[in-house]
Amino acid sequence: MRELRTEIQISAPMDQVWLVLTDFDRWQDWNPMVNQASGNATPGSKLDITMRGPDGKDAMKYQPTILEANPPRSLRWRAMMMSGLMFTNDRVFELKEKNDGTVLVNKEEFSGLMVPLFWGKMNLFVVPMLEKMNKALKDKLEAKP
Repeated sequence: MRELRTEIQISAPMDQVWLVLTDFDRWQDWNPMVNQASGNATPGSKLDITMRGPDGKDAMKYQPTILEANPPRSLRWRAMMMSGLMFTNDRVFELKEKNDGTVLVNKEEFSGLMVPLFWGKMNLFVVPMLEKMNKALKDKLEAKP
């Protein structure tokens, strides 16, 4: 397994971060990487996610399965290609209290036969995408009403 990891400090309580993070139906309102998302943070349920391409139009669509949801501390989902043999991607969000706020750890874990072939490109593109999402979540939660 290979992992790409980012983290950010958010000046908001963990329960507020959790509520925004798991309100998938509103992701397109704040998440610059997503054009559409829907679903529930319930183990066994499927999410519907449509990524945003560089031109702003719909890009890759996928339906990960929620593996774990431990409010307000962690969420994990999994997307697979060819039953996971070729490519499995787990997305993991971990929330930790720190300095009157929340540290969000946003990471992706990859396994499968195709991972070594694409690792160089994934390393270049995935981390900036995670960081962009982190910043947008922080901006949303820290915005003055």
